[in-house]
Amino acid sequence: MLDIPRHLAERLETTLKAQGMGDPTPALVAHLSLMHHGESADGTLWEEDGLGLGRCGDLALASRSLQGLHGILQILHAAHLTRQHAGPEQQLGDHLQGALLQAGRQLAQTASDAVHGRR
Repeated sequence: MLDIPRHLAERLETTLKAQGMGDPTPALVAHLSLMHHGESADGTLWEEDGLGLGRCGDLALASRSLQGLHGILQILHAAHLTRQHAGPEQQLGDHLQGALLQAGRQLAQTASDAVHGRR
């Protein structure tokens, strides 16, 4: 995020309030600022009784990694079916399939490390 001089930030806030605008932080920026602070794949904080913040963060990381892996596997499955039923012009290139496999392997390793507290 950019650092805006205090006097300019105050002036912007005053102008926005005068125009009837609430929090000037866009939703995208607000969500980005929350990332990597214990949120799981669904965007909510991972909270579980009896678990410390660090362990909750590990499980949230595993959740996000598994969600990403799920998406990659869906794409690879569709690419596999396309390879069986469509011409080469409609198929995903070998280089992209290889890259998706590597990304999937990394996500699986990250999830495993997080579950076992090795991150």
